[in-house]
Amino acid sequence: MRLFEKIVFREEILEHSKLIIGHDQFAYKKGTNTTSALIKCHHHWLKWLDEDAEFVRVLSFDFRKASDSVPHDIVTGKLKQTNLNPYIINWIISFLTNRKQRVVVDGIITRYVDINKGVPQGTVIGPFLFSLMVDDIKPKQPETNVLVKFADDMTVSAPVKSNSDSATMEVRNIENWARKNRMTLNLTKTWEMLLSGGTSKPPPAPIEGIERKEWLKLLGVTFEDDVCCWDLHVNGLLSKAGSRMYILRVCRRYGYRKEHLSYLFDSIILSLFLYGIEIWGSALQKKYLERIDKFFKRAYRYGYILKEYKMSELIETRDRILFNRILDNPEHILYELLPEKRQKNLRKRNHPFILPQVRTERFKRSFVNRIYDEPCPYSIYRVK
Repeated sequence: MRLFEKIVFREEILEHSKLIIGHDQFAYKKGTNTTSALIKCHHHWLKWLDEDAEFVRVLSFDFRKASDSVPHDIVTGKLKQTNLNPYIINWIISFLTNRKQRVVVDGIITRYVDINKGVPQGTVIGPFLFSLMVDDIKPKQPETNVLVKFADDMTVSAPVKSNSDSATMEVRNIENWARKNRMTLNLTKTWEMLLSGGTSKPPPAPIEGIERKEWLKLLGVTFEDDVCCWDLHVNGLLSKAGSRMYILRVCRRYGYRKEHLSYLFDSIILSLFLYGIEIWGSALQKKYLERIDKFFKRAYRYGYILKEYKMSELIETRDRILFNRILDNPEHILYELLPEKRQKNLRKRNHPFILPQVRTERFKRSFVNRIYDEPCPYSIYRVK
């Protein structure tokens, strides 16, 4: 069954998934990941605050037992509206129909129970079916607000201006969708974070039923209501990295060579700092770089790594790799964030784009804006 699923998915579903699943879904799609999803959110937050937004509401939604709550009749109805091969659609419907399960414990066997909801766990097409299920969740005001999905993690961002605040409308819109599609929105795990652009105006009142927090952990990266502050995220990284150094200490005691310790360091510690570095790498404060570089120096002094890492160099390398991927692929999900291209190039440049006009230093340090020139004029590794 698994082999047949892979063949069907690769030959039929994968070819159509980009057309079936919208650009706001960043999971289970080739060329997308959590970093891309967070870059899109972070870029729009800084852009709105750079323009005329007084605040930005960031809402993180959670569905209760999302994968186990997908009604089969609803998801198959959405499946029939796609342009997949009818034979594939009928096979998937048959795959979901008349599913049963039972429990066997210590020789005691329960009777079979009919299963009429839930995406089968561990299947190849399960993630696609869940993405299809939530694909028709769209922002109520797509011209101003941004919805980003990563599987069942959904984030809605809405700017607050003097005459408009559509965050409550977006919450009600998702609540109505959940009610219509027989899925439960877990408001106890749905939170709001309010970003401020430095205005002296009073903040908008919290949305009823949703707790407002000073920080949110989105897809593994901790954001704070002060959009330029990364204290919690860096503290968390250093705490995890410090606790994992004990593993290296034990391995060295058992005779691991330095080359093996270095591989292990890259796998379990350096990977912590590289994850999402394109987003939180916009931090201007030199104190963050110094703290992480100090940690790397200590690891090098203890003999856990073959070379001493520099955080500024890691940020520069990762920025350039991702930016080149976007430039080389106009279909990249982040390509839409790039500015307009120049009609004429009077002199040789590293890129064909018109540098955006920005007002604030924080927006200059966003991933898209800091990467245009080589070396980047606004990158944190040139700030003293």
